[in-house]
Amino acid sequence: MSPSISPIDLKLDEWGSRLFNVSTETLPRPRSNRSVRLSSAKHVSTGGRLSSRQARANYVRQKLQAMVRRSPQVVVKLVRAPKGMKGISNNLTYISRDGLLEIEDQDGQVILGKEAVADLKEEWRDGGTPILGDSTMRDAFHLVLSMPTRTDPLSVQRAARDFAKQEFSGFQYAMVLHTFETDPDPNPSPHPHVHLTVKAAGLDGMRLNPRKADLQRWREGFAEALREHGIEATTTSRIHRTAHERWTVRHLHEPSKKGETLERLKRTTRRHGRAQDVMRNYEQVMRALARSDRGEDRQLAADLVRYLSERSRDILKTRSPERDRAP
Repeated sequence: MSPSISPIDLKLDEWGSRLFNVSTETLPRPRSNRSVRLSSAKHVSTGGRLSSRQARANYVRQKLQAMVRRSPQVVVKLVRAPKGMKGISNNLTYISRDGLLEIEDQDGQVILGKEAVADLKEEWRDGGTPILGDSTMRDAFHLVLSMPTRTDPLSVQRAARDFAKQEFSGFQYAMVLHTFETDPDPNPSPHPHVHLTVKAAGLDGMRLNPRKADLQRWREGFAEALREHGIEATTTSRIHRTAHERWTVRHLHEPSKKGETLERLKRTTRRHGRAQDVMRNYEQVMRALARSDRGEDRQLAADLVRYLSERSRDILKTRSPERDRAP
């Protein structure tokens, strides 16, 4: 018999899972020779780790706590997709700095030096689905996975390796770690980051066709991999960072009621569609936390009020008329 779950955790599961797009199950990738939208095939939940309501409620708490602690935000960017073998060749040369930096492939093999990189290019050209030299298709996708300065570069690399194995199983890919100390570029980035280039056609013929939802899921997956390697990291989508209202926590004076409740003060941003859904989910989650018997939950509700209010003030400052009139 499964243990009972509190009404608070039921609320966190119901509304928090919507807020952070947590799936109750993991669906397999469809097998097809046609392009597929990954967002229809994969979800934040992996391996059944979030298959129970209690696990999802705790995951929501962790996400919210990371937000109010202002944990470092991961950066996962999808940059211009290489087209044809010429584009892929230029890309592999670029990320390896013409063979000076080590490339790691999907099998964990290390490729170093111009000749080794040239051999890798031949494997990509002829292996699996062949790639034409002058193709106009997006034959690969180039991701950059980055963390703030002073983050341990080896932990970033290990997290990127785990993320790639989980997300791109069955695809050829090449990853390269760039750090300020090792990058031979004249103006290296101070942020440790990994370039990850993935061949669009999988070994089974399925082609990647990522959408915005997939990019957010990739951020989630990379952040989770970083945490597993001891690096505090979180991610929120752009809509979470901009669509906020002002809130306050109002103490209840009735002796029959415990905890606190939330009260909306006033609207500070125009919200439509998805933004309205996000704020509705935030409202329900914060109300549940404020009414909890657990002191840490009520504190988290108060911290969220403070965090969202600060975010709203920051947004208003950036949108001030004075800023708009500035030359």
